[in-house]
Amino acid sequence: MARASVRQIWLQYVTAILLIFLLTWHLVIRVPWLRGVNSFAETLANEKVYHEITAYGVLLIIFAWTVVLHAFNGLRTILLEWTSGKYKGLITALAVILILVFGSLATYTVVGVKPLPSGG
Repeated sequence: MARASVRQIWLQYVTAILLIFLLTWHLVIRVPWLRGVNSFAETLANEKVYHEITAYGVLLIIFAWTVVLHAFNGLRTILLEWTSGKYKGLITALAVILILVFGSLATYTVVGVKPLPSGG
């Protein structure tokens, strides 16, 4: 049975702590009275979401990459505990590929946001 390295465990701890703060921030910006609106649904209006992405894009990208890294590193660790050592390379390669694919998709989603149409 493969064991997680100290580096993997620390990565999980660091990303978990980051997720606590980033998820809290992400949920707080959905609180209607903090956003100057009357309902949760209004916090998801196009102009509000566009403002968040343009104002907090870097934080959103960090949040997305932290989620992806934490999730796939944890899944990799679990799979390594269930399989023999001969699959370590394959599992690690798949985890790295999935981290890069999903992290890149998240980055593209934030960076690829187009300005709201004016007027109309």
